Amino acid sequence: MSRILSLTALTLVLAAGCGGPGDGQVVVPADSTATIPASPLEIGLEFSRLLALNDPSCLGLLAPALREASESAGGDPWTVFGRWRGFDSSGRLTEILTDSTGSRTSYYCSITRMESPAIVRIDFVLGESGWLIEGFGEEIPGEVIDSLSVERTAGLIMSSPETRFEMRIARQLLDGARIDSIAHYSSASAAGERGTGFESYIGSLDDAAYAGLAWCNIRRAAAMQIIQDRATFNLSSVPVELSGFVATWREMAFLSKAVIRDAHESMQILRTTGQASVPDSTLDVERLRVMTANFLAVSDQVERLDTLSATFPAILTSGDEEPLGQQIIYLDPHQTEQRFENEIGMTIWRALGVEMNGDLDPERVVYFAGNLYLFEGTPTGYRIVFRTYEDYESDYHPEFSSRPAAAAGCREVTLIGNSGAYEYVLRYEDGTPVLGRNQLGSVE
Repeated sequence: MSRILSLTALTLVLAAGCGGPGDGQVVVPADSTATIPASPLEIGLEFSRLLALNDPSCLGLLAPALREASESAGGDPWTVFGRWRGFDSSGRLTEILTDSTGSRTSYYCSITRMESPAIVRIDFVLGESGWLIEGFGEEIPGEVIDSLSVERTAGLIMSSPETRFEMRIARQLLDGARIDSIAHYSSASAAGERGTGFESYIGSLDDAAYAGLAWCNIRRAAAMQIIQDRATFNLSSVPVELSGFVATWREMAFLSKAVIRDAHESMQILRTTGQASVPDSTLDVERLRVMTANFLAVSDQVERLDTLSATFPAILTSGDEEPLGQQIIYLDPHQTEQRFENEIGMTIWRALGVEMNGDLDPERVVYFAGNLYLFEGTPTGYRIVFRTYEDYESDYHPEFSSRPAAAAGCREVTLIGNSGAYEYVLRYEDGTPVLGRNQLGSVE
């Protein structure tokens, strides 16, 4: 692992003449070398490599106290440290701090393990022979996530505009995936409440209805991939104190996609063969529940604290394949209408501000790629509460307007489908967004 810097033999003549060493001549031996110690990251990579082989020599890269504790635990390295899925080389190394006990640094990362919680931090100490691993930090378990840690993390995010921006995008994608799941699996839930098993329900669907469920799975998994990618590549300057939280954030998206993928494959097998093949995802689902709950708690606290943002970022997605079509927009509560058109005058997206639920924080109805999105207004921003998807019996277009609704102080949004056969009405009913369709001359 060490890098070797070869030194050419030099003879320094410190006194005139050609006398021997006793005459002041200093000679550096020809085979003299200087060794540059391996860096902490290189030590981490080597430990990961040896651990993948279940090689006990990986214990030699541990600091004495950790090595002694690991050896006393017994068993092979996989038993002690778990099997890593791979080393995360995109993490962040902190500055080296030196005190009376020595020099230390930490590597914040996200290393998933087969049976144990993810590694989110590796601590290093500088010994006589070079850097050694002093400890590992695991993702925060649910029982230690409390209001103090949530408030502290939210406060740090408020001081990092880049992290706050990406958290809002990730939260919207999570909420959008939940809306997608509710919209397309509501019939399955209703059937289950009536006593119909999921196997029987899947077997009773026609091809179009089953395809709707499959596309929902694909969209949700694609949304999780966007979250993971943005947390990995768009957060280039995360404060050190937030590195562990962001690592767990990435792991949340990765694990969520894995769970959706396993469920989708199981559903495909059931549909094809009629045989139920339910994956054992109990551990992953529980870990995902804890990570998601922590992320949402921090996100909620960030929104409560934020009173400075002039605009609110939103991500619009479209399509049924990965990657999804994407468009980032900035919702401005001070403008009644926002619109972006291409060079030939076609509307790419449009956002109409309209008070729909009577809470004095106007909503935003947004058009993009044939879909409608409803962002509910809050005192400090917006949150997505409803959206449509392509192939909804009408090619939605941006020519929509608002009119007074039945509830006092509220309005509803209307548009005519491109076919000219239907009028669509988006309104709130009992606090819930509802999209209705009126056929010309009748009500449906």
